[in-house]
Amino acid sequence: MIGEDAREKLAHQLQELDVRELVDVLRRVLPAYTETANGLRNVLVLAQATVWDTDTPDGTQDTSTDLSTVVWPDAGYYGDHLGPDQGLWEEGSCRSCDLAVVSNAKRAHCPVCGTACYLT
Repeated sequence: MIGEDAREKLAHQLQELDVRELVDVLRRVLPAYTETANGLRNVLVLAQATVWDTDTPDGTQDTSTDLSTVVWPDAGYYGDHLGPDQGLWEEGSCRSCDLAVVSNAKRAHCPVCGTACYLT
């Protein structure tokens, strides 16, 4: 276990990354925390929440939220392993586990099941 100062330094370094660099670092880290026991597999994933606040006819505010799993750019297709530098604008769903997914790349892999995802 590392100390508070080391965790603070690491957090600061992660904040200096752009989104695609952060996704690439987490692609290397999160799978190490997968746990399998009693027929269950728990996988840590990165997700993006999109929140809409809209005014309703009665003057109150309604909030709706969509949650999408961030998928890893296809390292075989993108030679630099990071894909385009455009934020998480590509959307779709995993054809195998049906998760709503987002990525900075049109070609990616689901972090839950490993299936290739083709986003638009």
